[in-house]
Amino acid sequence: MTAIYTGAGTPVQFRAQKDVARFFEGLDLLDPGVTVGHRWRPTVPAGPETPTDAQVSLWTGVGIKP
Repeated sequence: MTAIYTGAGTPVQFRAQKDVARFFEGLDLLDPGVTVGHRWRPTVPAGPETPTDAQVSLWTGVGIKP
């Protein structure tokens, strides 16, 4: 997968959730924390067209300086 993105001119680095969470150290992490992108602030209830976590493959979080 990395080669596909890089070959298309978009370098990418895949990371585990715990590795992404390190970027938020020293910040006040807003709920629900570091989670799959489509679950961070869902605005509509899940339905048949809601992607699975594996389809999204993107960790998301928002941190605020204390």
